[in-house]
Amino acid sequence: MKKYISIFLVIVMVLSLAACSSFDKKPSKTDEKPGTDVIVEPSPKTDEKEAALYFANKKYVETGDEKLEKLISEKRIVKYGDISLEEAVVRELMKGPESSELATEIPSSAKLISVELADGTAFVNFAQEGLYGGSLQETFTISQIVNSLMELGSIKRVQFMIDGKKAETLMGHIYTMGAFEEKVEFFTD
Repeated sequence: MKKYISIFLVIVMVLSLAACSSFDKKPSKTDEKPGTDVIVEPSPKTDEKEAALYFANKKYVETGDEKLEKLISEKRIVKYGDISLEEAVVRELMKGPESSELATEIPSSAKLISVELADGTAFVNFAQEGLYGGSLQETFTISQIVNSLMELGSIKRVQFMIDGKKAETLMGHIYTMGAFEEKVEFFTD
């Protein structure tokens, strides 16, 4: 009986050592096929650029005083890499300003799908769900995005989309079927 137990223990140890050594083995260059070298970076490449982001002047929003500036730019370092710089800029606008004197009027419920680029046009695509507000909020949303993207210099036009299609308006007040080809001073009624 002791003989069988000894043989059994030897087999278990041999199998254990064999299993451990196969997990510890690291592939060598000779194990790989030619031309299949794969370099895995520990973290994705991130670029950054200083950008002027336009936000609503809180005092104007609160008082409606026409003598006040409506939009004020805030310089910010925008990090991007896995998304385009333009999409990163819109996402930063949605987060809001760093200054307590400014505000973003992009609805907090808005869902940005993407910002795609083609021939100098930035296609800003929102989901319909969560995209609602009054005329002032829509005016600021459009102005903040258009002015911030135009400030980058590479964008010639901004076209708004809802669920991948051109829409007459974002929130029911401002016509958005055509692309905006210059910075928006501000809409007046």
